[in-house]
Amino acid sequence: MSPDVLSTRLAVVILAVIGPIYFFLLMFFIPQMAPFGDELLDLLFHHVAVPIVFTAPWLGLIYYQRYRLANTVYIMDDTISSVPLRWRVFYGINAAFVLMLFVLPMTTPPLAIILGLYVAGTVFFRIGVGKFGGGKPGAALAVLGALALCVLPTFVMLEFLPSYIEVWQIILATWETFWWKVVYGFAQCLVNALSFGAPIYFIYFGASEYDKGLYGEVYTKTPTKWIRIGEFILFFVFLILYLPPIPTPLGTIPFLDQSIIFTSFINWVSLSIVAIMYIVKFALKVSNDTTIGGASNLFVIGLFLVVELFYKTNLLLITAIIWLAFLIYGVLSAVSFLRASSREIY
Repeated sequence: MSPDVLSTRLAVVILAVIGPIYFFLLMFFIPQMAPFGDELLDLLFHHVAVPIVFTAPWLGLIYYQRYRLANTVYIMDDTISSVPLRWRVFYGINAAFVLMLFVLPMTTPPLAIILGLYVAGTVFFRIGVGKFGGGKPGAALAVLGALALCVLPTFVMLEFLPSYIEVWQIILATWETFWWKVVYGFAQCLVNALSFGAPIYFIYFGASEYDKGLYGEVYTKTPTKWIRIGEFILFFVFLILYLPPIPTPLGTIPFLDQSIIFTSFINWVSLSIVAIMYIVKFALKVSNDTTIGGASNLFVIGLFLVVELFYKTNLLLITAIIWLAFLIYGVLSAVSFLRASSREIY
């Protein structure tokens, strides 16, 4: 099995693991729901029943579509492989932010109801045609289970949505005054650090290609570990420079709030590095997994460049960029999913 196949299968497994963790953590940020008036029952409902109800439909869909999802990851990676890592990480982080804070919490409760109704309908159908064994007791138990699959998700949604709307309003209020700069700053610092490290990788790549052409064997090894350590240190330095002071329960983290350095200098250096690398790769006809590909790759690069070139330190535009990143990734994921086979072919 090739590394690509292993990585796509691993991506699906990671997705199945992250889903339950996400929903269990989400409930710690939601005001305590108390539908029963009993402390223990309310605690179990809030931290156990609700995460399970939210997790179940996604795990079911992931398992049912596991091969198609793995093939989607393969196609998606092939489609955006020519987009520089700087942009993929930057917009991927922003898209994940929108997905976790705005999309999943609002779409999962209705999805749980729809899946519950589907399973309940299947159960009732099988009872009607006599495919369930166990006689009347088994049929009665199946009916009770089907009813629970209809009622429980509906009850959870009616309790959850008002509580999450409160959280959503807090997020929107603090987003406008503070957190947009923190979220955007993390992404900016990370991708700038990666773009500064990219030429070093490329230099060692050129040296290895020279070795192969001259000696038929590679003698120059890329010090990947040390480059990554350097990128991490640079990311940490950028973070200290960029972020505003962040209040925490243990005190304020004294970041320097010098984002002007990035908008006037560092971001332009990063863009220049990426542009120069593309010109060099195109001129030398470098053939690897980061060169410009076909029409779909050029289209994706064009979308990312439009957003990058028109970036300004403006709340409305920053918010639009983050939502655009989510929409770009969403559309690409949907197209890749529709193109992917449901069979294990990659």
